[in-house]
Amino acid sequence: MVGETVIIAGAGIGGLTTALSCQKIGRRVRVFERAPELGEIGAGIMLTPNAVRCLEYLGLGDALSAAAVEPTESIYRKFDTSEVLMRAGIKDKMRETYGAGYYLIHRADLHSILMQAVQANDAEAICPGFGVSDADQNESGVDVHFENGESVAGNLLIGCDGIHSAVRGKLFGKSNPQYTGQSAWRGMVPVEGLPESVLEPGTISWIGEDKHVIQYAVRQGRLINYVAIVALEDWAEEGWNRPAPVEEVVAEFAGWHADVLQLLSATPPDNCYKWGLFVRESLKSWTVGRVTLLGDAAHPTLPFAAQGSAMAIEDAVILGRALASYDDAEAALKVYESTRLARTTWLVEHARQATKLYQRVQGNKSQQRASSVDEIYSYDAIQCPLGASS
Repeated sequence: MVGETVIIAGAGIGGLTTALSCQKIGRRVRVFERAPELGEIGAGIMLTPNAVRCLEYLGLGDALSAAAVEPTESIYRKFDTSEVLMRAGIKDKMRETYGAGYYLIHRADLHSILMQAVQANDAEAICPGFGVSDADQNESGVDVHFENGESVAGNLLIGCDGIHSAVRGKLFGKSNPQYTGQSAWRGMVPVEGLPESVLEPGTISWIGEDKHVIQYAVRQGRLINYVAIVALEDWAEEGWNRPAPVEEVVAEFAGWHADVLQLLSATPPDNCYKWGLFVRESLKSWTVGRVTLLGDAAHPTLPFAAQGSAMAIEDAVILGRALASYDDAEAALKVYESTRLARTTWLVEHARQATKLYQRVQGNKSQQRASSVDEIYSYDAIQCPLGASS
């Protein structure tokens, strides 16, 4: 199978990790991205040990440690008094317990690390300006057609094109997204001028009733990334890149602790965004012949467990392992799917239930957090048996 081209739709985190995973086993890849230019939005990502382990396996350990922040601890605080509800060590404990670190990184920085690694293997691997419109497959391969009128032939097609996946629509028909009743604001705030109390090291989760805010530092501590999520009944449109006035998010959190309000108020006017959180009906299968889905295209999830990108990264490693282990392309894709289906289904449901942890002041937060952390972080996509439900 060496030399046969794997076609990847989407050059986001999942698509680029998939490309790198396939290159690791000697496969030629072509990543087609709808956007005319490559890049990522200004948002932060929590890379938990299960994801970091995969990225280190793909050779990105040094680049990650240079670009990311490794938090000292995770702290949950009560929304109005700042009372500590839970405190858990991170920096040394993660690697000691799970064999990999826990990193906070700017999404654009991770995207750049992945892109450079893929292009270092093959300068022509990534092709911007190509949005998938259709695909036809036969016994020997897949013909992929693009919105610009061009086509390309390959051995496999991997749909890494997100929650609006054209590949998913081709395989299983279009489905309407469902609003979850949660809306979020995000922002990146320079640390200059912020009080010391806002710059507390680690990840800070402010817990309120039907609301929560998560904040953490990226880019060597120069920026504070936050996500502020609220239970709201109505939302008019899907998407997560809609500019929003800073005053809107500040007003939504009126009555919260001064540290929260100072952070939100300091958001640059052009760096505050609002989006509604949507899900799609879960799929019982992602694969048809030589075409499969990966990441949000297969299993879109809510951000409450910080596992959206992690699931795509795990998917990519398992896919590469399956392709290396099976000469038959269709069999490899089925093994990839069967290995991942139970894990991702559980994580999607876990993220749905996590509002009880983040948007309820009552309850033992240490106990609630611990009930799932080990199962999430200990998963090893590099060593787990292929074909086994995990």
